Amino acid sequence: MKKDIIIRDKTIAVLFHRNSIGIISNEGLFELVKKLPEDAMEEFISVVKKEYYDNYNKDFDVSDDSITIEIWGHVFAEQFADAIKSLTNIKLIDNLAEKINAHCAIINIGEREHDNNRFVWDGLAAFKPAIKALLF
Repeated sequence: MKKDIIIRDKTIAVLFHRNSIGIISNEGLFELVKKLPEDAMEEFISVVKKEYYDNYNKDFDVSDDSITIEIWGHVFAEQFADAIKSLTNIKLIDNLAEKINAHCAIINIGEREHDNNRFVWDGLAAFKPAIKALLF
């Protein structure tokens, strides 16, 4: 099921599946992350988790910090790829940037038993303050 979530006048499409969500990366998400990295993420995640509960009658079992770090990781990887691509006309670099962008187009966040890299984002969540300091 697809649902548009509106946070602070920004619309972000979210795909809801049992045990996972897919956040469609767009300019609205970029703006929220860049301008209000924690406040907007807390608000967004709260709405997404409520919508998930309303649809599946169960909590989405991924910590807010893990979701935040995964969103930040994808958003900044995509922005980095775009920046590198704009600096060069080298085909290999362009192809790599396109692969990164394709991978980041939908941020797939799954519960531990349904997401083979959940442990990465869960592990990085412990370093959220340091990651925030580096990114913002």
